[in-house]
Amino acid sequence: MPSSAPARPDRVVALLIGLSLWAPQAAGADAEDPFREAKERPVEAQVRRPTQPARTPRGADGYQHWLGGLGIGKGLRFNNPYRLPRVLGDDAESLSLSATYLDLHLGRTFSAPDGFEHGVAAHLSIATDGIRQEVVTPSYLLLRRFSPRVLGFGRAGFPIVLEPDANVGLEAGLGAAYFFTASLGVGAELDFSVFYGAATVDRAVTVIPMTSLAIGVYFDWEHLP
Repeated sequence: MPSSAPARPDRVVALLIGLSLWAPQAAGADAEDPFREAKERPVEAQVRRPTQPARTPRGADGYQHWLGGLGIGKGLRFNNPYRLPRVLGDDAESLSLSATYLDLHLGRTFSAPDGFEHGVAAHLSIATDGIRQEVVTPSYLLLRRFSPRVLGFGRAGFPIVLEPDANVGLEAGLGAAYFFTASLGVGAELDFSVFYGAATVDRAVTVIPMTSLAIGVYFDWEHLP
């Protein structure tokens, strides 16, 4: 039979104190997000991945870089001692145009692909009009890739005239090519050359400086080791 006697005051006070201590802990537990990620461990926090991987310069062993193409060009003589056709002036010192020519060229570098590349090249130029003319030019080749699509180059060599009369000159050129794909592009090359000709009535030796511009299709192929 339940007792009808009133509860003691000390028990009521103890019960209230217990409830006051338990309530904040229960509220804090309910406020925690069960899906919150665990805090980073102190050891893991000290480990950081490098922003960029270390890079070792590539060597030249096993590396091959070939550059070739086919273009069409036109030259400009700065004097005309032999009164050749296509004269742009009225005297022997006048400018004159050379024959249009096809230029077939192929080159290869032998140094590492980072930075400037050094190699050799050969050009075969054939006149498309006028008298037969063929010129072979062995050259030193210097390449520089400025971006994945843009390649610049320079060369210096000795143009050897095979026809109509044998002759040897000096030549230097600068050019650039833009590649639509990894191997195929278009480009242009500007050359300056000097030839020594036969004697005339006025001079014992004639000097014929020329400049020429050729545009065409370029092929680029690289083999990495």
